[in-house]
Amino acid sequence: MAVNYKAPVKDVIFSFEVLNSYETLQKINRFSEFGPDIAGPAIEECAKFAEEVLAPINSIGDTHGAIFSDGEVIMPPGFKEAYEKFTKAGWASMSLPNEIGGGGMPYTLSGGTLEILCAANMSFVLGPGLSIGAISGINFNASEDQKIKFLPKLVSGEWTGTMNLSEPQSGSDLNNITTKAEPQEDGSYKLTGTKIWIGSGEHNLSENIIHLVLARIPGAPEGSKGISMFIVPKILINKDDSLGDKNNVNCISIEEKLGIHGSPTCVMEYKESLGYLVGEENRGLHYMFTTINEARIRAGGHGLACTIGALQGAAQYARDRAQGRPVGMSKEDAKKSTIIDHADVRRMLMTIKSYSDAMRYMMYDNQMMLDLSYFGEGELKEFGEERCGILTPISKAWISDLSVELTSIAIQVYGGMGYVEETGIAQYFRDARIAPIYAGTNGIQALDLMFRKITLDKGKTTYKLFDDMYEVSKELKNEDNLSNLGQILKKHIDDLKEATEHMLSILNNGELSEASGAATPYLKIFGQVLGGYYMGKAALIANKKTKENNDEFYSDKLILSKFYIEQLLPLTSGYLTSIKSGSEDLFKIKSSNI
Repeated sequence: MAVNYKAPVKDVIFSFEVLNSYETLQKINRFSEFGPDIAGPAIEECAKFAEEVLAPINSIGDTHGAIFSDGEVIMPPGFKEAYEKFTKAGWASMSLPNEIGGGGMPYTLSGGTLEILCAANMSFVLGPGLSIGAISGINFNASEDQKIKFLPKLVSGEWTGTMNLSEPQSGSDLNNITTKAEPQEDGSYKLTGTKIWIGSGEHNLSENIIHLVLARIPGAPEGSKGISMFIVPKILINKDDSLGDKNNVNCISIEEKLGIHGSPTCVMEYKESLGYLVGEENRGLHYMFTTINEARIRAGGHGLACTIGALQGAAQYARDRAQGRPVGMSKEDAKKSTIIDHADVRRMLMTIKSYSDAMRYMMYDNQMMLDLSYFGEGELKEFGEERCGILTPISKAWISDLSVELTSIAIQVYGGMGYVEETGIAQYFRDARIAPIYAGTNGIQALDLMFRKITLDKGKTTYKLFDDMYEVSKELKNEDNLSNLGQILKKHIDDLKEATEHMLSILNNGELSEASGAATPYLKIFGQVLGGYYMGKAALIANKKTKENNDEFYSDKLILSKFYIEQLLPLTSGYLTSIKSGSEDLFKIKSSNI
């Protein structure tokens, strides 16, 4: 039987301490009172909601799935009732600005709530997450009239939102989109085209769905420079703000998928559908990136959530399952042992648990950088924008790739029982697999990091991050019992720096194919070392806390940091070798022979 999900409240709260979140956010006027007395109760309430409302319908969403019938999508049993409770409790709008009717909490806090809610039921959370992206797209880019017309009910959750980018012939290459938008005399547009991979494009949870759609206006420049963004409601809104006639917006099918069965992935058809231009013509891709960047951070959060859910199941199974005699254990002691006493099982669980801590710190830090970039001023805002730019492709790709690996390891802990559905562990593996793909594949994230992010200011932004990482290694070396960790961390920061200098050199030499071939291993080494940096920060705080009160929670955190830095961080050496080996061999074999 599947293990009942239990939200890791203490882990979430500790992450805010590791990242110095309270002091940092209090530098922003709107968050001046944000502290443990606000974050703690919010996380505890979120945990209660996740455990009591979302977790019980998670497997139902997986086995029943969303059903497509006669152009309509019926969500799994219990989802509609859960959504009503979700919106009423304010989880849909908690971290949206007060100015638009949101709860005014920092995005940093929503990192914790995202993890908890998603670990309880990822398929359910995906829809409201897309709405957040649509809200940001409208709030940051639309006219005041459009904001007044669409935001209130999107923020309240009465309406939901989507992002419509990909088309059958284009996929991730938005240069080739063909959906057209014909201007009308009243200033509106009529859109015609087909969009694919539209999460929650149709469902029965809300009374209206507001689609953000990328399309081309006649005479627009070719490629990405000629893309505009439009608001296209499922149901038209009358002048008195009541719902009017149905727009000609139709879901023509939903995808049969490996996982996230409770989240409908729709093919949307627009036939002279009424829409409204957002901002200026041909600026649509720029506007959409507001939503895309947030979606990429959330994708990392989805990977983290699946990992945590899988870890809980695997750890409980290992504590309960009696099998075999652990090497070195007496026959008498073995009578009371379970498989968690086997060294290899311990290694698997420690690998998942230590990685999950590093993933959590990275994703939460990325969320905090959003707060600084959106709401900070001056140098603080600039720092947030720069650091967010670096962190986003890494946290999206590194975390989501790891989630697939780690949920697979969790299945391995179960052995044969992990491969059958009754334990529920396979769902986390299947659900995790989408995270490296959507919101821009992880290969795209690697290229983004390589060609757009590490080159900012000729690498100055990247080297500022390296300085912070070196500072943590110094602090570790100054602690007698952590000195070894500091030395190991420095060694691998040096490796990352060497890899970065190599990449910048070949980029400066115009060796673009070479850089492209090394982009993915470069992102992996960056993620692995960055994880070491965060675990080093955690070790410093946990070490201090352990000395003060000898709390087992903090001593465990210290052990996890030590395990990561000593046993997982050294994997970076292989990535450095791969990066410096070059890409020549990638293309020596004929494509027909692969």
